[in-house]
Amino acid sequence: MTISVFLGHQWRSFWRARNANKSLLLQIILGIFYFLIFLEIAGLGVALPFLLKEKMPDKDPVALFCSYIIYYFLIGLLFRFQLQELPSLSIQPYLTQNIKRRSMLRFLNVRSLIHVINFLPLFVFIPFTVVVIAPAYGTLAAIAFLVAMVSLVLNNHFFNMYIKRKSINSIGWLIGIVLIIAALKGLDYLKVLSFENTSSKIFVSFLHHPLLCILPVALAIATFILNNNYLRSHLYIEELTSNRKLKVSKNYTFLNKYGDIGEIISLDLKLIFRNKRPKSLIILSSVILFYGFIFYPQYLRTGNFTVLFLFALLITGMFITNYGQFLFAWQSSHFDGMMSYNINMKQYIKAKFLLFVVVCSLQFLIASFYGFMDWHILPIQLAAFLYSIGVNSFITIYAATYNYKYINLTKSATMNFQGIGGTQWLQSLSIAFGPAVIFYLLFRFIGFWAAIIAFCSVGIGGLIFNDMLINWLAGQFNIRKHKILEGFRER
Repeated sequence: MTISVFLGHQWRSFWRARNANKSLLLQIILGIFYFLIFLEIAGLGVALPFLLKEKMPDKDPVALFCSYIIYYFLIGLLFRFQLQELPSLSIQPYLTQNIKRRSMLRFLNVRSLIHVINFLPLFVFIPFTVVVIAPAYGTLAAIAFLVAMVSLVLNNHFFNMYIKRKSINSIGWLIGIVLIIAALKGLDYLKVLSFENTSSKIFVSFLHHPLLCILPVALAIATFILNNNYLRSHLYIEELTSNRKLKVSKNYTFLNKYGDIGEIISLDLKLIFRNKRPKSLIILSSVILFYGFIFYPQYLRTGNFTVLFLFALLITGMFITNYGQFLFAWQSSHFDGMMSYNINMKQYIKAKFLLFVVVCSLQFLIASFYGFMDWHILPIQLAAFLYSIGVNSFITIYAATYNYKYINLTKSATMNFQGIGGTQWLQSLSIAFGPAVIFYLLFRFIGFWAAIIAFCSVGIGGLIFNDMLINWLAGQFNIRKHKILEGFRER
């Protein structure tokens, strides 16, 4: 069976789907959005050398551009893990047919390459190569440089596919990659290893010695073979479905001593680790912990404490936003059954709140190591953490009582807008940018410590009066309970 036949089946599957009209509208909107992004990035690729020359006239724009390429590919690997989907399930119906595995593997590899994240970098590399590198170093060097960049994009793509497939059985693979990147960035921050100098030397050498482009080509081929061999040996139905995982899920017996609240938290943990969408949100919340290595240093240099506070909110409170906005919708497939039992809604909401507190406390403890960069980060993160659990958690729970949309737990969170409406967008914006604006005003007109103390005090106040707030939230849920139930029934 040829690739065109597989693609034809995918096309028919799209048009015959129940929600084809909605999917088509969403694809058109995303297509327009991506087209505008492509235009902007292509414009950046053309204007970049002139911007670099204007901002840093004493430096070579090519060497300066090359010094940041390693940053792009390392950070891009983390973004790819969250944004790129595995297309493995698309061939599940073919596994029982008389179709050669080689054909299915070829389709999977081609299908996985069709992703916007693989085309975006070309709209920077190609204009920069044509406008700057070709006139300065010649056509041969420009072609070699472009071949090297395309090869590294493909290497990142297939390496991400490999790590993502390995992480299905063991999350340790992802954690290991993240820790390696964090360690390298730490060495760069401590001036033990300079990413910028190393990157500049490596990629400028491709321009002086074009034959060196064979190295990234060989690396891409090796990564492709590694990924292809792993996929070939795991191309079975039981490897592509989650039934086996359901049998080995953990029982959190240590929570039994906390009564009904412990049982509710245990059910939440099982739901998170058994299902694709909540698990991917947990992974995203974990990856965002390392964003401090990317953003903290530059804003520390400029003394922009407001943006530091905004990223501290993101790093220490992302789980609340990600998981909390679907607080009741996670159980939407069986919410009718839940409501038929004698459930104490106050205890139910309190269990969710305690889950927020525990997970965010772990995030805060891990993020505290950023204090080695600068001591100002510690009070900023403390204020963001207390505000997140003492204020944002209750705002998120309240917003969740207005979420009447069913969500499918088996689908990934990547580019998945199911269950997301205007309320969720407004809530996400309000709990991030609202506090940042208030922090800026307090910092600007009163001072740094006034802003820190104000947010810590408000957060502690929310924790002190959590019982009263939870009682009120339980009442708000009961007011809208039947609307929620009615909305969850619409699939």
